[in-house]
Amino acid sequence: MVREKIANRQLLFILFMIRSTVVIATLPVLTTGEAAQDAWAAATLALLGSVVIVLMVGGLGTKFPSLTIVEYNQRLLGKYVGGLVSLAFLWLFLHIAATDTRVYAEVLVSGFLPLTPLTFITASMVILAALVVYLGIEVLGRMADVLMPFFTLFIALSIAGALRSVQPHNLEPVLARGLGPVISGAVTPIAISVQFLALAMLIPTLTIPEKATSSALVAATLAGIVLIVASSVVVGVLGPDLGSKAIFPFFEMVRSIEISAFLERIEALTVIAWGLGLFIDVATFLYCGAKGLAQLLGLRDYRILVGPLAAIWVLVAVYGYESLFAIMRFFSPDVIGPYVAAIFLGPYLLLWGTYIARSLLGKIPGQKGGQ
Repeated sequence: MVREKIANRQLLFILFMIRSTVVIATLPVLTTGEAAQDAWAAATLALLGSVVIVLMVGGLGTKFPSLTIVEYNQRLLGKYVGGLVSLAFLWLFLHIAATDTRVYAEVLVSGFLPLTPLTFITASMVILAALVVYLGIEVLGRMADVLMPFFTLFIALSIAGALRSVQPHNLEPVLARGLGPVISGAVTPIAISVQFLALAMLIPTLTIPEKATSSALVAATLAGIVLIVASSVVVGVLGPDLGSKAIFPFFEMVRSIEISAFLERIEALTVIAWGLGLFIDVATFLYCGAKGLAQLLGLRDYRILVGPLAAIWVLVAVYGYESLFAIMRFFSPDVIGPYVAAIFLGPYLLLWGTYIARSLLGKIPGQKGGQ
């Protein structure tokens, strides 16, 4: 069976767009904690947290460059425990993509398409993503190549258009309340960094899997820089109080911009960029979910699962949350922090502990692609 491959450059583009889309759209450094005018500092701390998660995921994944995390889970932990851990990770793929899709659909309904059913918007996005996933990971990589310039350009134009409205005094006083509020603002964006779990499924598809971690680190760093800049500009334009109370502060900031009497409503650029990023986001997690479940069930091809999983994706996105406020409640540090610690951090520490113990005993079957 021919194994499809993507370039490390395409992995970088995919991870950058996945990471940038949600953290810019919801700006959790400002809306979920108490960082206020120090949101830029919370974003800096979040960058460091995302780097740690990349090292945790990529570091273990590159020990088994020809295997996905579903495959080496069972080699490290055994069939049953490894299978349970894999199910937890597959649930994360489903939950992340469904939540991201629901947030985007809420923005479109509340800002542009008030009469359009939420289900229609959600299903449209998931169906498009499912078509790409069915065609294969190489098509997804090429889509990332095509969309990355537009995504970057639209985000850059949105930020550039807001620069002249920045009021520097909105960013003061700096760190006047100590590090506590900064840490509270960093919890949610660090928890959202669990998105980099996709790396553990994509490493075997890379042309140079040994450099997967460095490619992911570049993506995390670039996305972190974008978040630092975006949070600074949003606070500078809206102020810490209005920014922290807005559900989508970046969107509200761009919406308030009037570049000239003939040029306004440039928030369409933000929504388009967000849509492009979300498309890559949903397609990537749908691929990871279908691929991982197929391996867990012993199926030769994941494509038979794409349709049923896409339908489940839509149901979870539409019915998983009662309202937008339920999503924002999920993003609060006291909810998403323990959630990610239980489903991601705990299992990964178990995997690393088992790997280190087996390495010391010289009992790691299948490492470096061995069968």
